[in-house]
Amino acid sequence: MPEGLVLWGVKSIYYVLEKSSGKEYKCLIKGKVIETDFNIKGRKEVNPIVVGDNVEFEIINENEGLITERKKRRNEFKRLKSNGRLVQTLFANIDYMIIIDSIEEPPLRPYFIDRCLFTAEYMGIEPIILFNKTDLLTDQIKPFFNNVKKNYKKLGYKILESSIPDNTGIDNLKKVIKGKLNSFYGRSGVGKSSLIQALDPSIRNIKIGKINLKYDRGTHATTFAQIYDLEDKTLIIDNPGIRELSILIDKEDDVERYIKDFEPFRDDCKYQNCRHINEPGCAVLKALDENKLDGSRYESYLRIKSTVVMLKDSKIV
Repeated sequence: MPEGLVLWGVKSIYYVLEKSSGKEYKCLIKGKVIETDFNIKGRKEVNPIVVGDNVEFEIINENEGLITERKKRRNEFKRLKSNGRLVQTLFANIDYMIIIDSIEEPPLRPYFIDRCLFTAEYMGIEPIILFNKTDLLTDQIKPFFNNVKKNYKKLGYKILESSIPDNTGIDNLKKVIKGKLNSFYGRSGVGKSSLIQALDPSIRNIKIGKINLKYDRGTHATTFAQIYDLEDKTLIIDNPGIRELSILIDKEDDVERYIKDFEPFRDDCKYQNCRHINEPGCAVLKALDENKLDGSRYESYLRIKSTVVMLKDSKIV
């Protein structure tokens, strides 16, 4: 039975690239139900097949097929929907998650980047941060941007910068992602689709969104995730823009384990189960007071914990 890569899907219709022939097939799930290893108690899985999945399928005619099996995923990126009652997988089996944010139009949002970083590392995905629209960097916002960038570099994250009008950073981005399956992820309007076109001008079927000037945020142009095949066996998943990211983790006590900033300090806390909020003898709070820990990153930690607390009791029972 042939194997294929899911390129994109809409309303239970999936477009699968057969690996041996390179031919694309329009597929449904055979029997409309497929066995998966989904097991998150009390929650429903929205989509068992996503872009990036490897599947087995039956060819039923020249252009169509039926998916019979989803292969085991090496990683996946999930989020919660409907106040935590539903689990949505956005993509799977990627090499790099390129978290894209813009310097301006819309303005930079480090708290959103932090949520993406947290979720990627929780899911076992390697993240890369790409700051786009560097041509919009002004003297007024430069100190803020430089401080944000410095904090991420200090934590060991790979940082890229790009500007499409100036044509800067595009060649470097191309080198980093060469030969990999990459997911471009970020808010609406930060330039995901435009970057794909800059990487490969022959791709012309991507909708480019505009900025809503009233709210200074992007409008949705991409409506479903789709893989684009560039040269040198480079694949890019263009995801729809997102405004909020609900964290898929049930125990708030587990949150601090995935905050890289705490690693140099947590072992020195007085209590082994320290939450780093108001406990006496907390080494993390001491580091915060001594400016050894960035205040905005600590605020992200508190926000993520509060989200988990809000959603943990919203499962279907």
